[in-house]
Amino acid sequence: MEDNVEILGVKINNLTFQEALSRIESFLESDQANLIVTPNPEMIIRANYDRQLKEILNSAELALADGVGLLLAAKMLGTELKERITGVGLVQRLLKLGSQRGLRFYFLGAEPGIAAQAKKNLQQQYPQLMIKTHHGYLDRKLEEKVIAEIEANQIDVLLVGMGVPLQEKWLNKHLTSLQVPVGIGVGGVFDVLAGKKKRAPVVMQKFGLEWFFRLLQEPSRAGRMVAIPEFVLKVLRQRLKNK
Repeated sequence: MEDNVEILGVKINNLTFQEALSRIESFLESDQANLIVTPNPEMIIRANYDRQLKEILNSAELALADGVGLLLAAKMLGTELKERITGVGLVQRLLKLGSQRGLRFYFLGAEPGIAAQAKKNLQQQYPQLMIKTHHGYLDRKLEEKVIAEIEANQIDVLLVGMGVPLQEKWLNKHLTSLQVPVGIGVGGVFDVLAGKKKRAPVVMQKFGLEWFFRLLQEPSRAGRMVAIPEFVLKVLRQRLKNK
């Protein structure tokens, strides 16, 4: 099985959930900044129109398949991805690991109050968990404040939930200078952790229908769903081209 799978010009690391966690644990021991991205079909389509985003995705230390669409696309292209690794699932596992190892987290993103509520909820489960938070609406002054706070607290894991591509571009710009071992763009994960939005029922997760559940919760996402049929058509074209 291949170490990497390329889908529409974006490279995906072919790892199981446990292999990804082991890789991240090794990052935490390093003295370098490591960017982790979690591409899904919508992000890959956006990257096809945004050269900088594509370059960031392909230069990340780890790119994990968040979305059953990527697993299906890989099969259509004659390869196979080992496992789907959702952003929410990855963050939850890292938080558990963090509570055991005393890792320091920084939650940056979402509307004011959301990241703070996520922290409050998590500390009921993991009382010793160390988390600093800030909302994602940054002007220059607030950005300087956030950067100073991250540096002062020697953060181990920086989670940025500003939406694609802003979160990836922010991490790409600042992660190395911040000297944070692990930085991850997490989209709407803080909303889920705060209880503002629900995660799809397990049966819908199993069948890869989380996108549909999110659409039911957020009808405003309907316009973004056009990326899914475009993704399928582009994968079909790539399959025909590869023959």
